[in-house]
Order: sequence, then C-alpha cells, then structure tokens
Amino acid sequence: AAQIRCAKPLFRASAMSSMLTSRFLRRLLLGLILLLCLAVGEFWLYAANNLARHMHEKTFGDASLADFCASSDIGGFPFRLRLKCANFAAPLRTGQGEVLARAEEASGAASIFAPNHLVMTLSSPLTLQKPDGTVLAKLRHDGLTLDVAWSRAGLDKADLDIVALDWRPESPDMGIAFNLQKLTAQIQPLPDAGALRFAVAGDGLTSPALQALAQKSDLGRFTLTGRIAPPPGASADWRAALEDWRQKSGAVTIEMLDWQAGDLSLRVDGALALDEAHRASGRLNAAAKGAGPLLARMGVPALASHAQNLIGALLGKPTTKPADPDTIALPLVLANGQVFLGPLRLPASLAPLY
Repeated sequence: AAQIRCAKPLFRASAMSSMLTSRFLRRLLLGLILLLCLAVGEFWLYAANNLARHMHEKTFGDASLADFCASSDIGGFPFRLRLKCANFAAPLRTGQGEVLARAEEASGAASIFAPNHLVMTLSSPLTLQKPDGTVLAKLRHDGLTLDVAWSRAGLDKADLDIVALDWRPESPDMGIAFNLQKLTAQIQPLPDAGALRFAVAGDGLTSPALQALAQKSDLGRFTLTGRIAPPPGASADWRAALEDWRQKSGAVTIEMLDWQAGDLSLRVDGALALDEAHRASGRLNAAAKGAGPLLARMGVPALASHAQNLIGALLGKPTTKPADPDTIALPLVLANGQVFLGPLRLPASLAPLY
C-alpha cells in the first residue's frame, strides 16, 4: 500500500510534464506555421513588386505595359501572380497619326518564382480606332496571347501568338481583309550586335483580294525573319524616332521572306533603309516560281524572264535553256521613289513614310 501511495505523485508529475510538452509542441507548430505564412507572404509581395517594376519599364519604345492599362491590379496570392488590366489600349503610331488598339478585357499570369515572365491574354475583338473613337478595323480571334520576358538589361523578348485571326478593315487605309489560321511574331533585342531581331510566321492565309489577284484558292503560308539595326529609339513622336534612326544609317535586313500558296512561291532577302525624302530604298533579291500570270496582272511584262537571261549573259553566264515565263529571279531595287525589277521599271511609286 505504501508503494502504491508513493506512485501517485510520480504519475501526476509525469502527466503534467506530458501536458506541458504537448502545449509546447502545439505552440511551436503554430509558430512555425505563422512563420511560414509570413515568409510566403513576404516572398509573394517581393515577386509582385518585381512584376510591377517590370511592367513600368519602358519596354515598347517610350511606353510600358502599365501605360496600356487605365488601371492594373496584381493578385493571385499565395501561389501565382495574376494581373488584371482595365481598358487595355496600346497606342500605335502610323502615317494616319495615333491609332489605339483596344480590348475590353486583358489579364496576365506569372509565376512567383519568375515575375520577369508575364503571359497576357486579350479578349476578342481587338479594335483599332482613332482617339476620337472612330473605328478603323477589327481583329477577331480565338486566342491572342502576349508573352513578355525581361532581363536585367531590359526587355529580353516579346512573343505574340494569335489563333484563328480574322482582320476586317473598316477604312481603306487599313489594308485588305484576310484570315489566318495561326500567326506568331517575336522580337528580341540583341545588345551585343546593336540590333533588334524579328520573326513572323503565318499559316492558313486566305484573302478575297489576294485570291482574286492570283486566281487561286490555295491557303498561303509565310515566314519572315530579319534584323533592325540600330534598334529604334524611344520617343513619343514616331516621326522624330524614325528620322533619328535614318540619320544613324538605320537599316532593316530581311534575312528571309518566304511565301507559298499552292504552286506559287516567292523568296526575298536583302536590306532596306530610308532616303533623304523619307522613302524606302534598297535592294532585295527576289525569286518567284509560278508567278508569270500574277506578274502579268501586276503590269510586269512577260519579257521579265528574258531580261533575267540577258543579265546572266552580260555577267558571262549565258543560258541555253529557254526562258520560263513562270520563273523569275531578279533584283528588286527601290530608288528615288521608283521600283525596278531588274532593268524593268514597275508601274508603282513610293510615297514618303513621314
């Protein structure tokens, strides 16, 4: 009995120690959870601030992504960064003055581990209009995304991806109507080369005007790659920016332009610049196959292929093959506001860009 009576205080002390240990563990666990939540919150705020900083960088000329939004808000805590952009309106400076590209809804998403990489989606349609509200054209689509990434030096790349594009101009100045099953475009600064690289590709091209001109209903596809050196400077006045670029001996190098539609194909490469009258000038090497009927409808004489053989003969490369009116490979020269295909002057003139 004495042994039993002595055991009771020992049991009570052990139970009290166990209760204290359990409370300590609960408090420790709660403290760790609070500390983890605080760390996640601080890290999310740090990532959100980084995204906001990138959005306010002068990425597109003298404008930033934030400038395209009447107001913007970053949310998505705790695992994502989600951007809401109200009244998206990107100014495009053209020969007709300032044009606004508007979308009713625009949103973006980024990882908290990569706040320098934002993917934005824009609603359909994207409307091009004047500042007074006059609609110039509408671009309808089944999906439009803008993928932008920044580095420490600034813009690292910007990719545009559009699915089922339908372009409907409501003004003659906005070109012709066309459809594309898919369009991709990319711009990438090359600081070491002092240039801006661009690439554009389209697939499933249809256009009533082009099909009537070519008298073909085949779907077209094209790719265009090249460089702009030096990159155009940032300026609120696009005319001043172009003039500054021209005075710096600016040039657009077309590495490859490839267009195909059925048995009709066209390949172009070369370089273009601006002359003192602000007109396009330069030399492009053009090679077309199956283009005889098309060239004839554009006013190019059928003797173009014979001129090609004549130039070859003058260069010491005579040919014994008969001229093929559907195949041509001649330089396309833009000079003094005129356009020449080999020795032939085309019935076209170049107007000043500004």
